[in-house]
Amino acid sequence: MAAGETPPVTAMERGGSRVASTAQEAPPRPALTRLAWALCALSVALALAAVALAAVNGRSPADLVTDHHAIGILTALVVAPIGALIVVGDRRHLLAWLFLVEALSLSVFNFTQQYAPLALGLTSRQQSLPGGELASWVTSWANLPGLVIGVVFLVLLFPDGRLPSRRWWPVALGGALAAIVPTVVMAVGTWPLRGPALATAGADEPQLVLTVFWTTFGVTMALGAVSVVALVLRFRRAGAVQRQQIKWFAYGAAPSIPLGMFAQARPFGPYLELLGAALQLAGVGIGIFRFRLWDIDRLINRTLVYGLLTVLLGAVYAGLVLVLGLLSGGIGSGTPSWAVAGATLAVAALFQPARRRVQQAVDLRFNRRKYDAARTIDRFSARLRDQVDLDTLSAELLAVVDHTMRPTTTSLWLRPSATGPAPASPPART
Repeated sequence: MAAGETPPVTAMERGGSRVASTAQEAPPRPALTRLAWALCALSVALALAAVALAAVNGRSPADLVTDHHAIGILTALVVAPIGALIVVGDRRHLLAWLFLVEALSLSVFNFTQQYAPLALGLTSRQQSLPGGELASWVTSWANLPGLVIGVVFLVLLFPDGRLPSRRWWPVALGGALAAIVPTVVMAVGTWPLRGPALATAGADEPQLVLTVFWTTFGVTMALGAVSVVALVLRFRRAGAVQRQQIKWFAYGAAPSIPLGMFAQARPFGPYLELLGAALQLAGVGIGIFRFRLWDIDRLINRTLVYGLLTVLLGAVYAGLVLVLGLLSGGIGSGTPSWAVAGATLAVAALFQPARRRVQQAVDLRFNRRKYDAARTIDRFSARLRDQVDLDTLSAELLAVVDHTMRPTTTSLWLRPSATGPAPASPPART
């Protein structure tokens, strides 16, 4: 600093107190971030209030599960924070804002669904509260945007919030129309019907509500199937990180389909459906936030191996029990205990050999590079015991590393001998 120059002032001392410079103050939070957190807080509050109102109406958490409302509440509680956290890092992330809209849609629907009967005096409490007719009207259409976002746009825009390519704009436009048009039709058509008629559920609902909802549901499922095709094509063109994100999403969503098929099977069907939704949300969260991304390959491998092993050994056990029971003249309750014990011992003896065979088959089909690498290393280890020429071993070692690990360049350095010059090593391979 030249003589006579005044040093830059970052703080001032006044009366023994230090006044910090405004340059060091924390920057204000952007308006969009504040909006995202406000929507998140509102959605979470309404979802929790729906649970509280259900208790006031005499409904237990088990009733919410059996009526399939627990899925909407759980989804709102999970995707609202996910959307807000994504907005903190990327305020233009379209999927994050759709998450917030989905959470608000589902939370409003569940809140008004519990509030309307209470406000209209349709519960055992027989009391009236303000806004009952308005709440019943909102209930008739509030869940439609959340349904479309959760089925279509979650799959179509995962994980970066952008379409796979421009050719998928018609699907996105169809999803937007499926979310907006039925909502407007339902809102306009049910306004004159607001009141107790809309506050009841099931077959007593107006025909307009049933027709529009199930039509929207069918269109949404069709667009969701097309979105799955888009996700598959995105996976084929994606980089390493995005592939792992999609794997986590698919790993969590895959069980939700078979579990959802038992949704109407009482008493455990609705609980299986809720479990499938929870697994899907877990996969979405891990994929979005890239938490332990690279563990998904091991999970998929172990799931395939032990799933196939369970089916195989279960079939062997059932077949042995059946055969031994027929040979002994008794089946079912008459099956002798020695037949069951023999089948159990046979399955226990087959476990390790069968696991190794299934593991090899899974690696051969789904992880060919790992299978080839393991075989290459085994062959090199066998030759290593008999090979004594150092130059040949060096060349083979470089070849094994290049085949199994696929590095950009490979080179080998040998420690110099204390009694003579270091042996020549093969040149680096690129």
